[in-house]
Amino acid sequence: MQRFAVARVLAALAAASLTLTACSSTGGSDAANGSGSGKKRTIGVSFDLLNAIRQAEKAAIQKAADAAGYSVEFAVADQDAQKQASQIQDLIQTKKVSAVIVIAQDGQQIAASASLAKARNVPFLAIDRAVADQANVTFQITGDPVADGKAVAAEFLAAAKTAPLKVLELVGGLTDQNAIGRRDGFNAALAGQPGVTIVSQVPTDWNPAQALDGTSNALQKDPTINAIYVPSDFLLPSVQSALTAAGRLAPIGDPKHVFLVTIDGDQNGCKAMQAKTLDADIATPVDEFGKQSIAAVTTALGGQPVAPKAVQAKGLTLNQANYATTSSQVWGCAS
Repeated sequence: MQRFAVARVLAALAAASLTLTACSSTGGSDAANGSGSGKKRTIGVSFDLLNAIRQAEKAAIQKAADAAGYSVEFAVADQDAQKQASQIQDLIQTKKVSAVIVIAQDGQQIAASASLAKARNVPFLAIDRAVADQANVTFQITGDPVADGKAVAAEFLAAAKTAPLKVLELVGGLTDQNAIGRRDGFNAALAGQPGVTIVSQVPTDWNPAQALDGTSNALQKDPTINAIYVPSDFLLPSVQSALTAAGRLAPIGDPKHVFLVTIDGDQNGCKAMQAKTLDADIATPVDEFGKQSIAAVTTALGGQPVAPKAVQAKGLTLNQANYATTSSQVWGCAS
């Protein structure tokens, strides 16, 4: 009888061991597919606003997340830094997301949200707009705003070989490293160069109404302006409205044409390129933002450090000369 009892105990232990082995194997597979214990992991995404480029960036994140087996919880702050902080707090503390991807409304104020994420052991990733304090940021991928500004300057310098340019330069929000870098790269590349003179500089704070008013006033004050640098396609419709009102929105080759270069590569920019009212557009590589941020999430959730911690992706120059061969690579033209 004792021998039968011992045999039954050994059989039960063996069965338990097999069950534990099977459970361990299943858990590892789930983790590799963005989930644990059979439950899909959720990535919290917080954007500053939802314009054309943000829609493309959101789609890029969703596509990469779907491929990796994550779900996405999305929030938009409507250009309110305090609202964004509250939304991120809700994502982390209430919705218990596994990681957070943000485009910061304010690159300095977002530091408190990054600190909260680190305290809760939640990977915190920044895309598109640089975060001032990198201490608690798991990974950051942005464009290269200085390089993009220099690429714009190269288009102006090439055009100035034909005729001198008197330039109206619009400047984005000065709490945004993209705006600062795009301004500084442009100005540095033009310093001391012949044929291009910046005659007016208009702050816009990334506000379309300010861009419209500033462009209109500058054109009225100095009718000799024949070139405009627009640091984001987001502001292009405002500039086009001001040019239309001044009787200056004309295609390339028309004596009234104002030389225009923008950055981002959205649908408005592509339409203007097709209409030949826009001379060039430096397109932001939004697909890379989605791919690399989700890859970094998977690395971080796997317990590994993300390296490199910060990445910059240069924009792609789309101009009238290469439009036929390059437009398919630009997110706004392909959508």
